[in-house]
Amino acid sequence: MATLAMHNQQLSRTALLWQLISVFVVVLPHVSHLPVWVPGIVLFTLSWRVMVFIGRWSFPAKWFKSVLVFVAGASVLLSYQEGGGISSTVSLLVVAFSLKLLEIYKRRDALVVLYVAYLIAASIFLFTQTIWMAIYTLFCLLVVSTALQAIHIHRAVPFFQPFKRTCMMFIPVFPLMIVLFMGMPRIDPLWQISFDKSAAKTGLSDTMTPGDITRLTRSAEVAFRATFEGVKPPQSSLYWRAIVLHDFDGRSWSNLESSLVNRDKATESERSGAKIGYELILEPTQATYVPALDYVSKTPSELEFRAGRVLETRSPLIQRKQFSLVARPSLSIGSERSYQSFTREIYLPEGNPVTMELARQWWRETGTEEAFIRRILEFFNKNFSYTLSPPPLGVNTVDDFLFKTQRGFCGHYSSATAFMLRSVGIPARIVTGYQGGEWNHYENYLLVRQYDAHAWVEAWLPNKGWVRIDPTAAVSPDRIEEASSEVLSRDPEFLNESPVQGLGIKGDGFLSELRLRIEGFNYAWHRWVLHYHHRQIDLLRDLLGEVTAWRLVIFLLVPFAIVITITMLLMARSSAAPPQDPFDSNIIRLSNGLKPKGLQRSKGETVGDYCARLANVRPDLAEVCGQIALQYECVKYAANDDGPTVTKFSKTIDQCLVSFR
Repeated sequence: MATLAMHNQQLSRTALLWQLISVFVVVLPHVSHLPVWVPGIVLFTLSWRVMVFIGRWSFPAKWFKSVLVFVAGASVLLSYQEGGGISSTVSLLVVAFSLKLLEIYKRRDALVVLYVAYLIAASIFLFTQTIWMAIYTLFCLLVVSTALQAIHIHRAVPFFQPFKRTCMMFIPVFPLMIVLFMGMPRIDPLWQISFDKSAAKTGLSDTMTPGDITRLTRSAEVAFRATFEGVKPPQSSLYWRAIVLHDFDGRSWSNLESSLVNRDKATESERSGAKIGYELILEPTQATYVPALDYVSKTPSELEFRAGRVLETRSPLIQRKQFSLVARPSLSIGSERSYQSFTREIYLPEGNPVTMELARQWWRETGTEEAFIRRILEFFNKNFSYTLSPPPLGVNTVDDFLFKTQRGFCGHYSSATAFMLRSVGIPARIVTGYQGGEWNHYENYLLVRQYDAHAWVEAWLPNKGWVRIDPTAAVSPDRIEEASSEVLSRDPEFLNESPVQGLGIKGDGFLSELRLRIEGFNYAWHRWVLHYHHRQIDLLRDLLGEVTAWRLVIFLLVPFAIVITITMLLMARSSAAPPQDPFDSNIIRLSNGLKPKGLQRSKGETVGDYCARLANVRPDLAEVCGQIALQYECVKYAANDDGPTVTKFSKTIDQCLVSFR
């Protein structure tokens, strides 16, 4: 019965305010990925509860709350008609959480809201895992814990007192958290969470139509980060191949079938030559491709080789992943094949007759594959321009591009080059991926963003195998030799739909350096915290020597024992010496301050008698001494111990001490 009565107690004003603040801070980071009406309904319920709090409105009727529940539930279903995955679940949770605000009156209702608030605060990590979000989530935990403590305080207290107590409670938690993080073994999740398409990051598509890749220049989202074991390769050699497109329908390039490559057979000739070792941290893209330098010779077991020498994961990337890879730039792929095996790579549909005739004319004039390729690149270099806003193309896309618009992006040039190569029987295919990246000198890693997306051509030449041809380099060499941000920022279309993302990317100066420092700090967080399991064993060996079960148990238990012992000693000391009443403390302060004058308070003397004695000594201070006695008696016998009275009493004591001097 006592427990039931406690849960039915009305909340204090301080507790209710902390409740409302908790709701606001835990919902705020979800605003970016929720439907716009969800934050609206949260603000609506918060505003209604504030109006109830100040006495302007009353709690809504049951029928109104029922209508709100029905409308909110139907709105969630309509917002995710194609299935929202985890986003729809979080939206439904936030909506129900906010509607519960309209019922917060008793402590029982407040407990429900706070328990759900912890869950909503943690769920933000399903969408972003930056260090800044981790710091903000820690702040959310402090606020929610403060609200939880405030509802268990039965008397009126200053607004920030529960927050101070919560901070003191968290202090011994941090060393234990660090020890658990360092020592506890990591296990894979027992389930996989499916995200909806709207929550997926922008990335490469498995098809390419000239102009498609320009879509990615509107996004500064991170694609991946890379660190190298030795010196970073030159910018012009950083071709991160991701998807190989073999099939052309006259307008778009795609890969209608992609077969697995036998790993052992693919690596037979990969034991010699220079190699580049590097580590990738991939952002979640909802796709399976893994961008890699040409040509991969060593991969983790969880990756698969596909035809075209590309890497794929066995399931879509729904969370950040880290891979260690080795590339061999001198490796030749496909040199053992013959013309008869290139059915897909030489097929051309009907259309683009002008381009086909021009290609055959050049082939008759040149006669060799190398000379023919040089002729194409010279043609691009003399007559074409590089732009992020190319004109639209008609049915014969290659003809229109080569002889009418002559302005395009990498997809236009690679598509036209591959078409011309196939027109004369040279096997050709399109490769999409990323080129270059931005070097962060603060943490020595390469940052590749979505606007670094690129497309180039691979042509099969006898005795050489697949050879990379990048026609973009003939049109705009700067795009290959320099970072994309430096080259693309000269075009007004670059990041034109994301002006906030462009801060610090377009141009140099203070903002650029600040951005590099922040990104470097965030990268260190990714490597040493989010991907700590890759380094856990090595770090524990440095700390413990040989990692055995007993040493690991001691490593975990000793800090716990120390923290628990210190906490118990502090609790025992606190209970042995209860906090002194602030009004009695002020009387003691007055007595100690007047002790040099021989006017300290006598043992057993009441406060009233003491103040009367002081008034006899200094009749001019009789009024001040009388105020001290009156205020003290009002507090002790009228039970009026709120904050302002303590402050007023302390000021009166100060006035008396100053006057006696």
